[in-house]
Amino acid sequence: MTTQVIGTEVHDNATLPLADKSWFARLSTWGMVLFALLVIELVFFSITNSSFFGGGLGMSKQVVLFLPTGLVALGLGMVVLTGEIDLSVGAIAATTSVVVGMLLLKGFPIWLSITIALLVGLALGLANGLLVAKLRMNSLLATLAMQFAINALANAMAGSHPPAHFATAFQFFGRGRIAGLAFPLIVFLVLGIIIWLLMSNTSFGRRVCLIGFNRSAGAYSGIPVSRTLIGVFAGSGLMAGLAGVLIASYYDAGRPSSSSALLMPALTCVVLGGIDVFGGKGRMSDVIIAVLLLGFLTQGLLNSGVSSLTATMLQGVLLVVALIIKSSIEGYGPNGLMRRYAKRLGSTTTDSPDPETNEKVKE
Repeated sequence: MTTQVIGTEVHDNATLPLADKSWFARLSTWGMVLFALLVIELVFFSITNSSFFGGGLGMSKQVVLFLPTGLVALGLGMVVLTGEIDLSVGAIAATTSVVVGMLLLKGFPIWLSITIALLVGLALGLANGLLVAKLRMNSLLATLAMQFAINALANAMAGSHPPAHFATAFQFFGRGRIAGLAFPLIVFLVLGIIIWLLMSNTSFGRRVCLIGFNRSAGAYSGIPVSRTLIGVFAGSGLMAGLAGVLIASYYDAGRPSSSSALLMPALTCVVLGGIDVFGGKGRMSDVIIAVLLLGFLTQGLLNSGVSSLTATMLQGVLLVVALIIKSSIEGYGPNGLMRRYAKRLGSTTTDSPDPETNEKVKE
C-alpha cells in the first residue's frame, strides 16, 4: 500500500487533487466551520459596535493591527507541519524591527534597510534549522534557547532608546493603502496564497507533510529530510522578519519587547487553523481563516470595552473549545490526543534514521 500526500494531508491510495479546484472547494470541514464562525463574528460585532465596521474603514484599520501575527503564523505553520516547533519567531520579529530602524536612522535607503532586515530574519531561521536538522537538537529546546539569545540581542541593540521616527515613505509599508486596501493586508493575502499553493500543489509541500506524518518513512523513501527542515525553519524566520519590518513601519519605532505579543497568538492561529501539533496534517488555507477569526475577535472585544486580559482569556477558552470540537469531528475522542502523543514518542525513539542517510535517494 502506497502513501501519498494530498494538499497538506496524508492519505493512503489516493490521487493528487486537481489544480483547478476552487479555494472554497478545498476547504476542509474544519475550515468551513472556521469560515462560518468568522462570518458570524463579523456580523455580530458590526451590529453591536458601530465603530467596528465603520463603513468598512474601521475594519480595515483593525486588520492592520494583527497582520504581523498572521505573517508569523504562516511561517510557523510550515514548521509545525513537519512535527517541529519554532519558539523564536517572536524574538526574530522583534529583532528585525530594531535592525530596520537602526539602519534607517543611519541613512541607509529604505529598500536596502528592509532587505538587510529580511536577511537577518532568514539567517536566524536558518540557524534554527541547522540546530534541528544537522545537530539533531530538539526543536523545542533549540528554539527556546535561540529565543532567549535573540531577545537579548534585540534589547542590547535597542538600548534604553529604541530607534524611532523614520522617514514618512517607510510608514507606507505599515499604514499605506492601495485601491482602498491596507498594504499589510495585501502582503498577508498574497503571501498566504503563495504558501498555501506551495504546501498544497508542490512536491516540497508533500515532503513537508510526509516528514511530519512519518519521518522515518520519508527518510527511507529518499526525501531530503535535513534540507526540507532547514528550508521550513528558514522560511519561518523570513516571515517573522517581514512581520518585524511591518511592526516598525506601523508604530514608527523598533519594538524589541514585541516578542511575547507575537508568539502565543501566532501559535494559537496555527492550532486553531487545524495544523496537527504532531505534524503531517493541516491546511494553510484554514490557518489564513484562523488568523482573521482570532484577530477580529480580539479587536472586536477590545473595541467593545473588554479588557485585554479578558480578551486573552477568551482566546484561550476558544482554543480549548476548538480543539475539543476538532477532535470530535476527526473521531479522536477525549483520549485521542494522549494516545497520539504516546505513539509519537514511541515512533521517534525507536526508528529515527541517521540524518546523513536522509539525504540519499534510494533507487
